[in-house]
Amino acid sequence: MIFAALAMIMFVLSFGLLLLFTDAATNDPSDAQIYAIFAIIGIGTPSIWSAMNLLLLRWRRQTGGQYVAGVRLAREDGAPLSTRDTAAWWFCLNPLLFSWPMAAVALFPLAGVVSITLDRATIAVFGGLLLLCFAAPFAALAAALLDPYNRALHDRVVGTVVVPAE
Repeated sequence: MIFAALAMIMFVLSFGLLLLFTDAATNDPSDAQIYAIFAIIGIGTPSIWSAMNLLLLRWRRQTGGQYVAGVRLAREDGAPLSTRDTAAWWFCLNPLLFSWPMAAVALFPLAGVVSITLDRATIAVFGGLLLLCFAAPFAALAAALLDPYNRALHDRVVGTVVVPAE
């Protein structure tokens, strides 16, 4: 729900800019303006989502969803979470970042921007990110099913466990 709200805000802001660019839709937008709007959505949404969750993880040791569920992250060894730990936890195939909703909101609008480059390296990076967004939830589920404590891959790599919030 939090991600959906953020995505809606990004869509409204982006298309509000498009209305501003086109004098309240009295002029047709140029291709560059449309690509800019898609780029703002495709880059802005995951960037703001990541920044928000990294700040929450560092400050409260929990994401917004973990707050609602009444749980938080802790290290297995009892040490406090460092900035490196939170960044590694977030970017290590975390299904909160690499997910189907993220692919729909961020990567599909970027497909239009990437399609104009037709550069093999750009298309390969884009395709890799898209593949990660579809594979990460399955990798997290498989890792949780194979772990006796039901920890996903990002928890196992960083050495974190989910504990009840105090």
